[in-house]
Formats: sequence, structure tokens, C-alpha cells
Amino acid sequence: MAGQEKLPFEEADELELDEEYEELRRELRSRLEGFADEHDLPEGVLAALLLEMALMSRTLDYLGSVEKPSGSGLRLELDRFRRDIDEVMRAAKKGADALIAEAKQAMAEDEAKAAAEADTAVEKKRK
Repeated sequence: MAGQEKLPFEEADELELDEEYEELRRELRSRLEGFADEHDLPEGVLAALLLEMALMSRTLDYLGSVEKPSGSGLRLELDRFRRDIDEVMRAAKKGADALIAEAKQAMAEDEAKAAAEADTAVEKKRK
């Protein structure tokens, strides 16, 4: 219902699911980074492979979840999948400026840290 507040246990369940989702996401990202490093894959190629895998996973999910799969049913499912992707893309676009600002700040901090470490190494050599 519109405007209905969530009950405390519903919020707790949602939070737990969010935390579990984030944990799975971190683990998958770690494994994907290892895979990409092992095969010397650029991020763009990895993204294309993952998109293809996501499409195949959604297709297999449809095939396993309906009694009588059909071409029209699969097309509807893929339309739903496209809407899900579009929603994720809209959210990513909204957060683009903040992400770039955070990345620039992190890179600047890394550069400052590297410079400080280099200065420390030079000072140690002088002594």
C-alpha cells in the first residue's frame, strides 16, 4: 500500500538482505578481479563477458521457472530484465559526479601517500 510504513522486522530483514547482498557482491568482485588478472582482461572485456553471463543467467532462470517456456514468454522476461538494467543505469548516472569526485580524491590521497613514502625513503638513504 502507498504510504504504509515498514514494520521494524521488515526493515531488519531488508537490512540483513542488503548486508548479505553486499557481502556476495564483494566476494564476486574479488573473484572476478582474480579471473581478470589471471587472463589479463581489460575491464571493458570483463564487462562484456559479465553482461553476456547475466543475460544467459536470466534466460536459464526463466526456463527453469515456468512450466511451458515459450519464445514470447522469454521475450517478456528479457523486457523485464532490460527494465531492471535501465533502473541500475539510471542510478549509476545519477551518482556519476559523486563517484568521479570520490575517485579523484582517492587518487590524490594515493599520490600524496606515495610522495610521502618516497620522501621518507630518500631521508633514510641520506642518514
